[in-house]
Amino acid sequence: MSAPVPTSGSFTFEVPEGWLDYDLAGQDFSRQQRELRAAVSTAEQRSAVDDALRQARRLLRAARQQGAAAAAGMIARDDDGGLLMAFVAAFGITVPDGTQPSVADIAQQLTRPAGINGHGDRTVTSATLPTIGTVARITGTEVVELTESTSAVMVAMHTIIPVPGQPGSYLVVTGMSPNLPLADALYDVFDAITGTLRFT
Repeated sequence: MSAPVPTSGSFTFEVPEGWLDYDLAGQDFSRQQRELRAAVSTAEQRSAVDDALRQARRLLRAARQQGAAAAAGMIARDDDGGLLMAFVAAFGITVPDGTQPSVADIAQQLTRPAGINGHGDRTVTSATLPTIGTVARITGTEVVELTESTSAVMVAMHTIIPVPGQPGSYLVVTGMSPNLPLADALYDVFDAITGTLRFT
């Protein structure tokens, strides 16, 4: 996947097989919905598929409204017959000249920490990306607003990457999923995707 950075230049990143590069102008999930519904046998399972696709549409719409430059994701059945959903988006952020925002300040522009049902811890660390170097990373659970009246708690990873040659400009690669019990495995997937990022 490639996309322009909201400054000069552009970037690319790769997603795993089975993931879709989403059309930010209006992704059509109808084929995916038909395939997932055909693979289940009960009304309850079909309802779960419909709910997951509705959530995916809302998540993509929210990312678009927040200025996402690129997005990709997957929705699939897991080995237990449940649904696995994951989403990655890249956002460009520019801070005013002369300001020194913290990593948390930058991530806060996109999401907010979860504070319900014991979720909400955030961890700030660093990561090393090939060809880029050391970058800041925030992991934890967050409340993601899907509509004005609908939100969901999701596992999230934000990787904050300075845009080369553009002081004060950052690319934030965000990975999210509602599958909270799979957080560690999802972090590995999000890390692998972010590790493929290249500025061109």
